[in-house]
Amino acid sequence: MLENDPSIIAPRIIEALSHIDSVLILSHINPDGDAIGSMLGLYHALRAQGKTVYALASSQLPNFAPVLPGVEHVRVYDPGMALPDVDLIWIVDTATLARTGAICEEHATAIYEHPIIIVDHHETNSGEGMLNLIEAESASCADLLFRLLRVMEWPITPQIATCLFMGLVTDTQSFQTSSTNPQALHVAAELLLAGADHRAVINAVYYATPTGNAQLVGLALGELQRDGDLIWTSVTQEMLRQTGAGDDASDTVVSQLQRVAGMRICVLFKERADGTVKVSLRSKPDVNVATIAASWGGGGHAAAAGATMEMGLAEAQAVVLTYLREVLQNG
Repeated sequence: MLENDPSIIAPRIIEALSHIDSVLILSHINPDGDAIGSMLGLYHALRAQGKTVYALASSQLPNFAPVLPGVEHVRVYDPGMALPDVDLIWIVDTATLARTGAICEEHATAIYEHPIIIVDHHETNSGEGMLNLIEAESASCADLLFRLLRVMEWPITPQIATCLFMGLVTDTQSFQTSSTNPQALHVAAELLLAGADHRAVINAVYYATPTGNAQLVGLALGELQRDGDLIWTSVTQEMLRQTGAGDDASDTVVSQLQRVAGMRICVLFKERADGTVKVSLRSKPDVNVATIAASWGGGGHAAAAGATMEMGLAEAQAVVLTYLREVLQNG
């Protein structure tokens, strides 16, 4: 079942949960604020319903995650780790099961043997679960999850509100993205009324940048290149070693690229330790980068998407930049 309306799918989810005792929550690799905020918001909500809940992150949490209530209950997956024995798996903010990284690579068969619920806002999500709530118009998975909890008439505690507020604030870049709509602002207000800790979230996200992260942003922006309305830069393994920056520092680089005047498409090429390259794409509303990313096996949103290139940095740049120049010339 695939729906974009929480009110339609909520009774089915309530029915599915009435027959189970334990839930495993998963999200995408390299979790951002929306992934970890949605995961923890759901964790608290399910615990309040008497369920045994396990929250398993696919990789290291962002540096601002410690501010979130209950973050100590999130376990980071290690290769070879056994999955907990549960009745149901709930996946949030994840376009495909493959985006859970090593968890999928090592346990795909076992995962598909479970009933799966998916709540997501990526337009490239085809709905691999038993029950799928997917609404691409939602500014974040967190605000979609909030509306689902409201329809199910589950209490929104200050803990839940703070976690979901983190997801909404970070995925909209404090309501700057084109996905920001009246609904997102209404949800933000309701989360604050429910007790979300606004100051803690804002301080953690915007006023606690590690020195190494700030240095990495400087290095990457110093390498910025431009060809008309196409802008790009790279983060190399050497830059990461030199600064000691965390994986999440690249998010700040991308957000800075978006702010350059005259940009239609911007790209960050991030060299990974395994020799692959993560490509992060951002665009103005007239260019759909989700469809572009899909051509390399990636996905995301119309204005924010990404893909992993199974090649080195120089080759990835050549392939991607050539393709994007053609897109812009033909558009």
